[in-house]
Amino acid sequence: MLNVGIIGTSGIAHEFAKALQMTEDYQVKAIYSRTKSKAQSFGEAYGADLFFDDLEEMLARPEIDVIYIASPNSLHFQQAMSALDHHKHVIVEKPAFSNLSEWDQAFARAEEAGVKLFEAARHLHDRNFQVAKDQIKKFDKIDNAVLSYGKYSSRYDQVLDGQEPNIFSLKYSGGALMDLGVYLLYAAIGWFGEPESATYQMKKVSTGVDGSGVILFQYPTFNVTMHVSKTFNLHVSNEINNGHQTIILDELTGTKEIILENTRTNERTDLAYQPDAHLMLAEALAFAREINRPSDDYEEWKQLSRKVTAWSEKLRKEAGIYFTADK
Repeated sequence: MLNVGIIGTSGIAHEFAKALQMTEDYQVKAIYSRTKSKAQSFGEAYGADLFFDDLEEMLARPEIDVIYIASPNSLHFQQAMSALDHHKHVIVEKPAFSNLSEWDQAFARAEEAGVKLFEAARHLHDRNFQVAKDQIKKFDKIDNAVLSYGKYSSRYDQVLDGQEPNIFSLKYSGGALMDLGVYLLYAAIGWFGEPESATYQMKKVSTGVDGSGVILFQYPTFNVTMHVSKTFNLHVSNEINNGHQTIILDELTGTKEIILENTRTNERTDLAYQPDAHLMLAEALAFAREINRPSDDYEEWKQLSRKVTAWSEKLRKEAGIYFTADK
């Protein structure tokens, strides 16, 4: 049983704690928040019995095996480095780091410490992500692909009121590309490999980050167009085209349908597995397996995470978006 310490009490931290409880691999043991009362209020529902408002105090506890980081993006790096210095395995909610320099430093530190560091991009570990990948490999060619992820953020209302919430802040490494765009980049690079070139046409909001945009990945014989938004909902389908065949996914995370459509025969076949009981369950199980029984999967996840980080940084900087963490 792996004892977990959680940094942060946001909605995503609640969801990951729920997923941990569904496994036999983890025990939610400790919670860190800026106030101990908030940590206790969050953690008691999940069986935690250690609560901290001093992060170093929590990291020093020997009974904690794994640290899960769900704080604002720009805080991930320093918190991860501190946890790694205490020889804890670390799971960092996506996007793990603000830029490639942070990524390289953190993964080097993990290797030195002899522990595992994971970026929690949940759809990568979903069986349906692999189903789509396997079907794409069966195509003799790709003609075109369109991917989409857009949800109106309730925090955007604060931006419209003149405020600067974390997820729309340059100081906290926010924006559409860093939040929902990570899912798109994982899918594109995971399914098709790295592009020859790429562009990001985005629309900035008043805080200086991107609220929405279109990413274009250019490959030798096809393009992948990716739509991302945090300022309006998107209902563009996710599809991969190969002449008379098309793979259609209802959504990239929590995929419920993967339709293989054949226009010659008018056949439509659903290839998808039934979704897990929780969106974050598959990744939690995958991380536990890798900690307890190391495999080649870890190196594959690392390399994909690095490529996603590198392209994310390249795209946003070429679009004129620079974070405080880049200085």
